[in-house]
This record gives sequence, structure tokens and C-alpha cells, in this order.
Amino acid sequence: MPSPLTRNSRLVMPVLAMWLLAGLAVWPAHAVSIPFRGKGKVKVVVSAAPDCNNCGSGTASALKMRVFMVADEAAIRTVLNNKGVGWSKQMEAAGANVLGKPLEDFVAPGASKEWVLEKDPKATVVVIEGNFCKRVGAAWYFIQPAKEKSLKLTAGATGFTPTTGK
Repeated sequence: MPSPLTRNSRLVMPVLAMWLLAGLAVWPAHAVSIPFRGKGKVKVVVSAAPDCNNCGSGTASALKMRVFMVADEAAIRTVLNNKGVGWSKQMEAAGANVLGKPLEDFVAPGASKEWVLEKDPKATVVVIEGNFCKRVGAAWYFIQPAKEKSLKLTAGATGFTPTTGK
């Protein structure tokens, strides 16, 4: 003969399970906080210095830029650092690692450009790439974690530097 506790739990458990499921069905989705998974935006501001992209000649010129998000930081670094892959072929070489369509534009010496990107849920980093005519080191691109909300860079003669302050 089952004990009274066992008999009562057999009656209570289905009712309890039904109440739990009903409660979850009406629980607001925004009440559960999930760490960054693509919600929000990333603001990127690039200010071109007066000597921006001067090719070593002393005469500044407009800089062609690209801003995009990727899923795998190591893979995009491999593509960007491969000297055999030119500017026009990099996005093709990166393939499915690039999330969405890259934003491309020019920034003139002494001017600023601002981009606002919707965060992709798969993005781990945001890449800002400049087509500098005289690159020095790896400063011609900048990689920032996608969880950051804003980034300010200065485009100089041969590469990017983070802008501090306002």
C-alpha cells in the first residue's frame, strides 16, 4: 500500500507542472536578461587627420574605408594579413565569416564619417579597414569586440589610431 505522501504527490505534481508551464507561457520575454547576442547598435566614427593617406608624398588624399562584422576574429586576421589578397578580393576570401554587407565609403582629410551598424547575433568583432596607399604595420585595419557600443578612430598618414577623449 502506497504511503499518503506518495499518493498526494501523484495528484499534486501534474497540477504543479501545469501551473509552471502556464506561468512560463505568459512570462514576458524581456524579463530574462541574456548577455549580448546581437541586440543594439555599434557606432563607428572615423576622423581623418590633415595628413590622412598621404602616400609618403606630403599631399593628403581621401581614404576608402570598409566597416563590417565577422563571426571569427582569427580567420579575418588571417585574410587581412595575407599580402597576396588585394583589397578587392578580401571580402570574397573571408567568405561566410563576414556577416551582412560591408559598409564602404570615403573620408576626406580633415573630415569625419560616422557609421551605425546593427549588431549581428553571430558577430564577435567589428572590423574597420582602410585602403591606405602606404601601409605601416597592421595599423591599416582596426578590430574591436562587437560588445562595445562605440569606437572612435583617427585615420593618419599610414593607419588608424584610437581617438581618446570626447
